[in-house]
Amino acid sequence: MLVSVLVLALVGGLALSAFAAEERQGTSSFKKTWMKIWEVLNFLILAFLVFKLLRDPVKNFFQGRTEMLRQKIAEAEGASIEAERELKEVESRFEMLDEEIQRLQQTITEQGERGRDKIISDAEQTAEYMLEKAKFESEMMMREAKIRLRREVTNEAVRLAEESIKKEIGKKDQERLVDEYLQDLKQVATS
Repeated sequence: MLVSVLVLALVGGLALSAFAAEERQGTSSFKKTWMKIWEVLNFLILAFLVFKLLRDPVKNFFQGRTEMLRQKIAEAEGASIEAERELKEVESRFEMLDEEIQRLQQTITEQGERGRDKIISDAEQTAEYMLEKAKFESEMMMREAKIRLRREVTNEAVRLAEESIKKEIGKKDQERLVDEYLQDLKQVATS
């Protein structure tokens, strides 16, 4: 570090003396040469500083990048091994696929037959229920019809009997019936 400060002081002093000489004498060939040397020195100083400042970060960057690439390569190898394993597994599944398809077809067929049998059984039960219900309803309707018919026949018989009695019983018969009824009541009351 001390050496670089001394070099800078020396170069700076030479540059100042060159500028002072030019002002007194005008542009000289020494100045032109000195300016070229100064450009080279500036470049070297700049290169040195850039190297000094950026050496560790660049070194760390490339080391980190190398390590990251190693990790990525290791991950890719692991993924490749996993992919090969999965490929073998898929290939074995494809080999067993025909058997599985046949098994699934058989299962589907069996389920279809069971479903069909259940539908037929349900339909038979529904038909039996409907027949029993229809028989019951027809029996009920027959009973109601018989009851209505008996009522109508009874009502008609009563009406015909009333008409017949009204025609055949006269005033004398009515008086005789009333007298008999009153005597029956007297006997019941005395007993």
